[in-house]
Amino acid sequence: MPVDLTDKDVQELGLLLGTEVEPTVSGIAKHFFGEVFHFIVSTEPATVYALARFVAQKPPALNKDYLRRLWNQRLDSLPLALEPLKAADAAFAKILAEGIYMGGRPELASDWEHENALVFKKTYQVTLSDLQQLKLLSWSIRPFKVTEVDPKSEQKVIQLVSAALKEGTPLLDVLTGRYVGELRAMLSVGTRLDAAILQTIEARYAEILSNETYLHGQLRALVTPELLAPPTAADLSLLALPQQLRTWQEWATTSFIPYKFWLDQVKQPTAEALDQVEEYANLYGDWLFAHYATLIDDERILTSSNVRQRVQHLLSPTDSRLIWLIIDGLPDAYTSLLTAALKKHGLNKIKVDYALTTLPTITAIGIPALLNGLRPNASSFIPIKRKEALIQAYPDHKVVFSNHRRDFADTLGAEADLCCLHWRELDLYQHQEDREIEGTRAEHIGHELDKRIGLLAAAMRQTPDRRTRLLISTDHGATRCLRNESGISNRKIKEATAEPHERCIKLVGKLAEEQLDTKETYHLTKEMTHNQDDWVAARGYRYFGSNDSGYRHGGLTPEETIVPVLIAEASDLVVNDLLMSYFGTKELELGKTLKDVQLRIQNPNAFAIELRGISIAQDPKIQFALPSKLDSNGSTTLKINLKLPSSLRPQSGYVNLNASLEYMIQGESYTAQVTFSVPIQQANELDDFDFDSI
Repeated sequence: MPVDLTDKDVQELGLLLGTEVEPTVSGIAKHFFGEVFHFIVSTEPATVYALARFVAQKPPALNKDYLRRLWNQRLDSLPLALEPLKAADAAFAKILAEGIYMGGRPELASDWEHENALVFKKTYQVTLSDLQQLKLLSWSIRPFKVTEVDPKSEQKVIQLVSAALKEGTPLLDVLTGRYVGELRAMLSVGTRLDAAILQTIEARYAEILSNETYLHGQLRALVTPELLAPPTAADLSLLALPQQLRTWQEWATTSFIPYKFWLDQVKQPTAEALDQVEEYANLYGDWLFAHYATLIDDERILTSSNVRQRVQHLLSPTDSRLIWLIIDGLPDAYTSLLTAALKKHGLNKIKVDYALTTLPTITAIGIPALLNGLRPNASSFIPIKRKEALIQAYPDHKVVFSNHRRDFADTLGAEADLCCLHWRELDLYQHQEDREIEGTRAEHIGHELDKRIGLLAAAMRQTPDRRTRLLISTDHGATRCLRNESGISNRKIKEATAEPHERCIKLVGKLAEEQLDTKETYHLTKEMTHNQDDWVAARGYRYFGSNDSGYRHGGLTPEETIVPVLIAEASDLVVNDLLMSYFGTKELELGKTLKDVQLRIQNPNAFAIELRGISIAQDPKIQFALPSKLDSNGSTTLKINLKLPSSLRPQSGYVNLNASLEYMIQGESYTAQVTFSVPIQQANELDDFDFDSI
């Protein structure tokens, strides 16, 4: 216990019996100040920024007398210009932190100085020249971590850089590499890049991009992709049909789909570019139409109907748990954003494959095919009741299902082997026209993917007793039609279209008798597709209703029918040993059974653990009532009855105890050997006398 700690301080800091604060100077400082208290105090911008940011964000902690005294003593060496910081003035600290943050761009630093010079001089008797002499308001090496983004300051960066780019200032003259807002500004303006400039920007922003992986994906999307010619009939004739499909998939995912989504953002694309894209899409669509019936029957080919086999394989170990996220209408163009989000949230072990969708490419057929794991014309196919379809498909496993985003967190927390989530909103967003959305589609979708994956990754870290993996799939992709004059000519089919963005329609009633133009449409018979009805789908980039700038689906283009399937989990975990410490306020007596001795166990890992057993070598009879789970970066305090042998010999008033902790992380067993010290009551001379020597 610190000698200058008064009874009032003890009560104010909550250091009474049962506290989780170690009653020492270092323990109190660590609990209330964290790592900032261990900095070497100096006037380096990084140090002063960290101190100022702490004071600005944690003023309640510094309102306590003892903590204020500790803080003042720790910062005693700071110069007079930083006296308000030493005094823990939150208003001063907030303004100062903002000024240091802005110091990487002279224009913003000048604005800050103009706004705050008078306040500093009148309120604190501190001049800007005092701070400038300390070199706090201008820097070339970032004084804050890339994770310590100040949203208000970054918004000013975005406004400044956006204005400069719109005025035509050369890109590399604007981008300093110091702020993430500079990149966001470039993305909002939609500046196109070539490969050489991208490489320069990646080098300049390497530290920021290592933490902003989905932003990195958006950045790469600004580079104009190269459109390669598709495989020729002569090339394909040498291959078996499954290999032909894989050849098409490789061409589409590496060249065609990136180019098509880039072309969609070009305001006035050339007729030549549009013609070439449509020609290539028709070549693929015609090939798929000719071979679909054979492809869909080949179990070696991954399709929407046999993703079920992947699910069963991932559930086959009895202690496994699977989260299956079905993202409605996810085109492969956003796979890079998805993988970036997975890596950002610690799911670095990723396998990407590609599946062939059901035809036509619509939710009403694609989602039931995924959930049932059957073709739509199967006798046991359940078309509407989604959870019932899952239960039937996986009878040996406990399953939960939700297609409401607001219920995802609760569903993830349920005890189940298979947790299936159908995220519908991305498809709805894609249907919106450009005038209905803010920013770019990639930016919005990247942000939404980041949020969803963050939620799933957090849930995966909270199942210490089971290996949990994530499967991500979709029912169909999406495309944007190229020209307004590319509707179909069949009047009756156009009149029967319910939605303006449709690209397919069921052939029922009199429509089944219509003569279809093979240059405009594909006749998808139920024998070919294993559906319960015949359908007609638009060929190439034609549409049935009206055209707009939104995305749609239903056809046979590469971006609608070739979709990603991902399996992800955390890579080999770096597991930090658990920590154990004495957490009482009294000294312990040797040779006696002591009740309610408090010990604290800390889990310093970013994932939950399940405690299985604890033993202490000095008291093998001890018994613990263990919590079954210890959350990530969490702690728990145990109360035990402890008897320490009188033969122990204290050193400087303490003895070391040796403990063994057994626990599980994601189904794997771990053991940690921990040594911790406990204070021992000083024995009197009579207690120290060795009667056996008489």
